[in-house]
Amino acid sequence: MTGARASRLSGRGIVRIGGPEARSFLQGLVTNNVDKAGGTQLVYSALLTPQGKFLFDFFMTSDPADKEAVMLDCDGARAGEFIKRLSMYKLRAKVEIEDKSDGFAVIAFWNEDGSPMPDGPGLPDPRHPQMGRRAILPEKDANAAVAAAKAEEAPEQEWHRHRISLGIGEAAEDFEPDRTFPLEVNFAELNGIDFHKGCFIGQEVTSRTKRRGSVRKRLLPVHVEGDMPEPGTPVKGGVREVGTIHSTDAESERALALLRLDLIGSAILEAGQAEIRPEIPGWLEASIESGHSEDSGGDGD
Repeated sequence: MTGARASRLSGRGIVRIGGPEARSFLQGLVTNNVDKAGGTQLVYSALLTPQGKFLFDFFMTSDPADKEAVMLDCDGARAGEFIKRLSMYKLRAKVEIEDKSDGFAVIAFWNEDGSPMPDGPGLPDPRHPQMGRRAILPEKDANAAVAAAKAEEAPEQEWHRHRISLGIGEAAEDFEPDRTFPLEVNFAELNGIDFHKGCFIGQEVTSRTKRRGSVRKRLLPVHVEGDMPEPGTPVKGGVREVGTIHSTDAESERALALLRLDLIGSAILEAGQAEIRPEIPGWLEASIESGHSEDSGGDGD
């Protein structure tokens, strides 16, 4: 794996869902197919509000010690809120919801040249082949995993630079809980929704939006010319506000911005003191051209 990089993702938390009804409990709540989360496949998913707005995103895999239990790699700063929300739906289900953040580490592995990483520690990141692999493992095994990958340890911002270059959002930086709709931040194209698995919270709104092709905003990478704007800076096209800056990386002069698609065609866009130029990643072109999100089926392909 020439040019392999590894970065510990310090902001992640781990929630374990165990018990005899763990998988059936999650299956009725989340946007992707829990049955596919196992030792060979990492599944990207989300928990939405009944109105179809984003609340939490996470990666699912099985617990090596108990294949029926599910480990959720989530935003560590909001792990407590996540557990509280899941507990609201527990009722009499035979499940145990535990915060395991202290004992585990999440490490991202990717190739510096952007090529896919088919082998190595962890499992392929299901969002995009160039995102490499993602390992959820006991903290005591983290150093050995990096050594086994023959990867150079890199600052976490380098991993964020890589994902920004691909146009892939991170919940803590780019999604606003209870405000963002999942199709606006490209959940379908990033294999985060399975429209065939059966019910999930917020399914009706999400499916209707997909069918009608009514996704008016998209999270897009932008090239920044001038002083890098702070996250939260409005993007303007003339006198009209057309979006908001989210993740930024000054070194690469790139950022992610949630933008109104109907207002960014010909206008010169500005954010703070900078001019910005939106770019549409190849993996997103077909959806935007057709006016709706492609149905990935949630299979990670």
